[in-house]
Amino acid sequence: MKSLFYLVVFFIIAVAVTSCEKVIDVKTDTSPSQLVIEGNITNIRQQQTIKISRTVDYTNPNVYPAVRGALVNVKDNAGNSWNFTEETPGVYRSVSILGRPGRTYTLTVNVENNVYTASSTMPAQVRADSITLTDITFGSRTRKLVAVHYTDPKGVPNYYRYILRINGRQTNRVYVYDDRLKDGNLSKNELYPDTEDDDERNELKRGDVAEVEMQNIDKNIFNYWFTLRQQSRGGPGGGTTPGNPPSNINNGALGYFSAHTHQAISITVP
Repeated sequence: MKSLFYLVVFFIIAVAVTSCEKVIDVKTDTSPSQLVIEGNITNIRQQQTIKISRTVDYTNPNVYPAVRGALVNVKDNAGNSWNFTEETPGVYRSVSILGRPGRTYTLTVNVENNVYTASSTMPAQVRADSITLTDITFGSRTRKLVAVHYTDPKGVPNYYRYILRINGRQTNRVYVYDDRLKDGNLSKNELYPDTEDDDERNELKRGDVAEVEMQNIDKNIFNYWFTLRQQSRGGPGGGTTPGNPPSNINNGALGYFSAHTHQAISITVP
């Protein structure tokens, strides 16, 4: 009888446990494809580039289809106008523009009779005085850090973006700063490496060449890159919900259009 009692108890528990199970069917809705525009106008004589693509569902491979056949034009507030030519699928270029600080540039993109516009004002250029290297330690790991030295103009809001390349290869981390706490001072912006990046090509070693591209950007572009940086870090406590950073392009397009200054400066790791 005792063995029968234990058998009955086991059966009741098994039924109770299995009856609590619930199958959850997660439905993942697809979203409409959106236009993505990445445009840059600089103050150096080079090909100015506008890239146009479309988003894909997150279940698809991370390849964004190029948008061909768009009509791309840039005008400035001095009455100049430039048409861009599609050189490769989705990549539109012009060699005629030499951006000038203080001017506002307006981008117009026509894709299948849908028009997208954006404006960006190129700030005055603040030039780097030098860049230096510093050893920093994360836990038991020591890595080299690049720092940019410059003098921030007093009484003028300034926004800075940096692109770090190691031996010609651009790193993925976003570097943006403002001058709220450094207005008018001798300043140093430190480009901290990504502590979660295990790619050895992103670590500075003896003989490596670190090149920093320094940009002066307007406030809208600062907000775009700053938001992207916060999301890449996961926000405070890793709690930021991913979303699209605030674009300065209208009509529902993603991306950005930036008129910014350009300075490149490099250093070799001794």
